Amino acid sequence: MLSIGELARASGLSVSALRFYDKAGVLTPHAVDPRTGYRWYTDRQVDAAVLVAAMRRVGMPVKEMGAVLSGTDAHGLLDRHLGRLEQGLDDARRELTRIHRLLDARADRTRTVVLRTADLLAAVGAVRFAADADSEFPVLRGCLFETDQGVLRLVTTDRYRLAVAAAAVLEPLVESISVVVPCTFLDDAAGLLRRHRTVTVVVGADSITLRCGREQLTTGLVDGAFPDHRSLSPSDPGIEHTFSSATLRALLAEGGDRVDLGVLESGEIVVGHSGTDQPVRFHVQVNAVFSSKPSMRCRASS
Repeated sequence: MLSIGELARASGLSVSALRFYDKAGVLTPHAVDPRTGYRWYTDRQVDAAVLVAAMRRVGMPVKEMGAVLSGTDAHGLLDRHLGRLEQGLDDARRELTRIHRLLDARADRTRTVVLRTADLLAAVGAVRFAADADSEFPVLRGCLFETDQGVLRLVTTDRYRLAVAAAAVLEPLVESISVVVPCTFLDDAAGLLRRHRTVTVVVGADSITLRCGREQLTTGLVDGAFPDHRSLSPSDPGIEHTFSSATLRALLAEGGDRVDLGVLESGEIVVGHSGTDQPVRFHVQVNAVFSSKPSMRCRASS
């Protein structure tokens, strides 16, 4: 007599599998100790257990295992199961071929946006300062390109500053875009953009191309998730005024290291003035770097 552990070692079936096949009526023990519940098998059952282990490896249905062991059309049952396995293999091959095609199509699929080069250059210039060229995180060295309601929005951040700009899209968008582009690539593309009036931005699975006529530049996209800028961007568009940067410098010259900056509804700039009628106020770091452009645009919520 063999214990269940000995039969497990002789057949290649686990003890738990032997218990399962006992309950299923496929391979019942010769005797069960009524006091301890131990299962005992005969030497002649080793061959049956080996057959069960083999059928288990090829996925034979449990109900058919018992029929094979009893000799009821055993070879026919095995042949029909082989036919099912071959059909399943054919189905798997077809499905894997389809998956390969889908992957290739995904890699080849591109999304395009057409812009004025002047608009793209202006947007890049407006956000370039906030990217962190020395960051250990690649996305902070890049610029987010995302489409939204007829514009291509550009976003950069170094986690302390956030810059957002937009360029109008000239043709209807078919698919949305949200990718991170290396800022160094945008720097290198400035010359190409200045030589043309429009640019087609072509985004692939892992690359971006700026196409201007017969000229184009291509680079890889930056991997990683860009910080959620929407939670930091005010939903209120606020009040916008454009004023001379030279005038602002003059107003701040005598203000100390940190001053209050206010903009009245008339557009007048107020520095360190407390008696005005609800001005829009900002805290300004005087030693901040100002744009070299002759005018500056100021936006804030009142």
